[in-house]
Amino acid sequence: MRGDSVFYLGPDPLPALGTGLAVVAREDCGLRPGDSELHIFPTPTRSGRSLLELPRVQELLAARAKGAIMWTGSAPAERRLRELGVRAANSPAQVARRLENKAHFSMAAAAAGLPVPPTVTGVAGPELARAALSLGLPLVFQLARGYSGAATYPVSDEAEVVRLCTEFAGHPGRVSRLVNGHPVTVSGVALPDRVVVGPACRQLTGIPELTPHPLGSCGNDFSAAVPEPELVREVSVRAAEWLRREGHLGVFGVDLVVEEGGAAWCIEVNPRLVASVPLWSLSARDAGPSLLQLHLAAFGLADDQPGPLQCHWSQLILYQLEDEVPAPRIATGHGVVAPDGEFLARGPLDLQGPPPGAAALVVRRPSGRGRELARLLTEGPITAADGSLLPSLQGFVRRLREGPEGA
Repeated sequence: MRGDSVFYLGPDPLPALGTGLAVVAREDCGLRPGDSELHIFPTPTRSGRSLLELPRVQELLAARAKGAIMWTGSAPAERRLRELGVRAANSPAQVARRLENKAHFSMAAAAAGLPVPPTVTGVAGPELARAALSLGLPLVFQLARGYSGAATYPVSDEAEVVRLCTEFAGHPGRVSRLVNGHPVTVSGVALPDRVVVGPACRQLTGIPELTPHPLGSCGNDFSAAVPEPELVREVSVRAAEWLRREGHLGVFGVDLVVEEGGAAWCIEVNPRLVASVPLWSLSARDAGPSLLQLHLAAFGLADDQPGPLQCHWSQLILYQLEDEVPAPRIATGHGVVAPDGEFLARGPLDLQGPPPGAAALVVRRPSGRGRELARLLTEGPITAADGSLLPSLQGFVRRLREGPEGA
């Protein structure tokens, strides 16, 4: 990838870790440029669109960029990039927003034959509550839009259904039957003529030490065994082909839950860059095709790559559990996690990623409950056979939270 001609734009540089892309970001989160370009422009909001409104960013892109990847695309951003003569390397915003809308997805995916849990959709209120209760308990209430489980609520009784439909009255949403099982995520790339699907990973979900949201995603373990792997791949390929037919291009994620009895249910899709992108880039840096280069190839900004996608990195994502906390005592860097959980820092972390044998720790400034506080990227497994965190990582989480949150 030519870092002087394709730029990544986003709130922070983490999605560009290990890619060699030039970066324009709002904050650096302690990451250093290394051999890459890193341009920091503080903005009042976290959106990439706000970066594109800065004259200095416009001048930089107009002079240097033939393409730009954004963490989350938008129609105004697409228009601005066209004005600058820069190709937007994101799925068309109109397509992505429609497909990521949970209410639309449930109906459209079910109509396409994908295995979606029994669901009702509509505007929150008495009518949606009555329709939801016809599905039977337990349920999951979700607003149509929301990330990392922030707008997802498990429901175990009738009163809770009514309460949520009252609290969020007037907001579009969906209510689905709760599927008990193993959360799994599959990522890949939709190209104009085909889809490339990578190996599935165990999705860490609702771990109280990591996230305040009962069903919030909080990490990926690519070394853990995934139940019903053949079925998971078959369903994810079907979902990927559907996304491509719907007009999506580039990276995507498919979230599934595999029930104990063997059924694999498609819960939602993410037609955009996903949280695991740095794991794929670090794996490609070490060996194998690159997820992000395939993404660029979908938009004519890089050569296509043959061969299967591979990923041998995993990650823990720690979200802020309280509204206000002091900053963590440890800083962004590379190092190793000791058996007792202490992070033994070995040096700074740059955009090339940690050196061989080291893990990457990215620490952010506290900003609010439910916002990402820190992320650990490491090779190998992070969970035991029962899905619990490995003892060393349990210790790591306790130690990191002792400083900022007094846990």
